[in-house]
Amino acid sequence: MSKYQRLIPIALALLLAAGCGSTSEGAHVDESLTAVDAQFKIRAYMSEVLAELPAGTALSKQPDNPNLPTKNRRNPIANPCWEGNIQSSGPRYFSIGYWITGLPSGLTAEYFERIPAIWQSKGWATETNDISDVAKAKIPDGFGLQLQDAGKGDGSLSLTGFSPCLPESTIDAMENDPFTIPHP
Repeated sequence: MSKYQRLIPIALALLLAAGCGSTSEGAHVDESLTAVDAQFKIRAYMSEVLAELPAGTALSKQPDNPNLPTKNRRNPIANPCWEGNIQSSGPRYFSIGYWITGLPSGLTAEYFERIPAIWQSKGWATETNDISDVAKAKIPDGFGLQLQDAGKGDGSLSLTGFSPCLPESTIDAMENDPFTIPHP
């Protein structure tokens, strides 16, 4: 089992903590939130974190390390806010993933500690798990962020943002995310 496959349950736990319940009946759905609003808000939270990092860093679908995969998915991934395969429609939450590029090589551990400290300074609840090299932030409005160390020892960190559950009817209006989000 790859490191990424082991992290799927951790990502799901973050999503449950971010406000998505296990079934559509139990999920808190923000009826006023649209998919487009959620998409822009996730990118805004990511940009807030990016602004606290050194000049020259960026968020990119293409990692600095050529041995890591490009995040080819340009539009947010719509995930169900329920478990199992009984339902086929209902509220969704979104995830958007990027690599953090431009970090100095060899400083993975430093930035893996620094980014959750940035989250804490913003008043966001944080959780780290040294065993799996994952750190999570729960933002008071139900959004969340996840930082993950790719385990290459070269500063390869990914940042994924999550929305709270929102009505499925708003999904069609989404647009592609930019390939790169530059340092503000």
